[in-house]
Amino acid sequence: MSSRFAIVAMTIAALLAGALVYSGCGGDDNEGGSSTSGNQAAKSDIRPGTTVKLWIMPNGPAPQEDMEAALQPFTADTGINVDVEVVDWGVQLDRIRNAAVSGEGPDVTQAGTTQVPFFAALGGFQDLSDRVEDIGGEGAYADGVWQTTQVVGQDGTWAVPWFTEARSIYYRKDVLEKAGVDEATAFESWDSFRATLQAIKDNVPGIEPFGTPGKKAFDLVHHVMPFVWDAGGAELSDDNAKSTINSPEAVEGVTFFADLVNDGLADPSQLERDGTQVENQFKGGKIAVWMGGPWVLASIDRKDDTNWVPAARKNVGVAPMPAGPNGDAYTFVGGSDLMMFESSQNQNEAWELMKFLSQDKVQTDYASLLGMFPARTEPQQSYGETNGANFQSVFQAIQQGRTYAPIPQWGAVENAYKGRFGNILDSAAGKGGSYPDSVQQQLDEAAKEADGLLAQTTG
Repeated sequence: MSSRFAIVAMTIAALLAGALVYSGCGGDDNEGGSSTSGNQAAKSDIRPGTTVKLWIMPNGPAPQEDMEAALQPFTADTGINVDVEVVDWGVQLDRIRNAAVSGEGPDVTQAGTTQVPFFAALGGFQDLSDRVEDIGGEGAYADGVWQTTQVVGQDGTWAVPWFTEARSIYYRKDVLEKAGVDEATAFESWDSFRATLQAIKDNVPGIEPFGTPGKKAFDLVHHVMPFVWDAGGAELSDDNAKSTINSPEAVEGVTFFADLVNDGLADPSQLERDGTQVENQFKGGKIAVWMGGPWVLASIDRKDDTNWVPAARKNVGVAPMPAGPNGDAYTFVGGSDLMMFESSQNQNEAWELMKFLSQDKVQTDYASLLGMFPARTEPQQSYGETNGANFQSVFQAIQQGRTYAPIPQWGAVENAYKGRFGNILDSAAGKGGSYPDSVQQQLDEAAKEADGLLAQTTG
């Protein structure tokens, strides 16, 4: 346990800073992994009247009411009651950690996908390997989604994917038309992405081509890392022992992204904002292109979202992330998973709940409330196909999604990278440092910080 507590001590603050914030139906609910009835444990193993305690985070505008409504059919069918508690993102890391260590907590908890390795390394969570075939196993999920259930160095499956998001390109259809750009090819590659922004700058006055948040955004790394991956770079070495964020490939990817700022294709004022504020700049008609998640689509028809101006609301387009110089096109895929506490006295009933929440229709209906996507591939595809081209683009993005190395220390490493990426973007905007020399310098420092964290938490 001493090495586990060392990991906790080194990463708790960074994980708090980097906690995920939010960050149609498909399939046959009576087949395969999407059914509770088809794969249910023996009736003698299920105790009607049992109460399973579930922790969720503030998902959507009415998290308690929405979750309780979603669970009514489950209780009616199984006789299992569910006590839902909403735990704020600001305290959930401490509460889940304390529950795992003390053995005093709920039966099931929601966890951000990048948090799963940290929690699993604490001990106190159930390995679900012998159960996950009930929900289709690895084959029912996209590679990047399933990776969020794994932990380097620990055999087992430590979570079940619940709902998913992936970063995509959001753009104004009317602005591209004024710029003379074909939206079908506007974001196919790095070259066409850059050419599209240049065409907007040259031909459409009154709107900035592109906006990205800076170091104030908890999710800045999600915006930058796809370009590192596209260039053939990675966040860590294959054995996860050393940082590779200062490799030539990583430098190429970060430089491409920062050049958009340096060359006047990205509005430098957006660097002073966080991700939500930049999103609202897109909604407000200030920028023509930005990178966001599916929750933006869900807000288009919400009249209470007054950040939208009419021209932006009517002309939203979505494209998967552009392909890099090697033809690879990646994006960050995240969302939330479900984890079962080892201390649960109701593990069969808790698994029945997790199976229910893994049903295609249940996942689809709940994810759509949040502006997310279901985690399973079949309902993802159906949800994309039945809701139009923009949703289909998000589905395509999820299939090209990657997540970060599933190590307990990732939260601390990500926080180090975030600060250095922010410094590089500031330098590209003329605020300190000598650009482009600052790219290599800052990434060297990022690698040094990450290596120190990896050495201290794994030694």
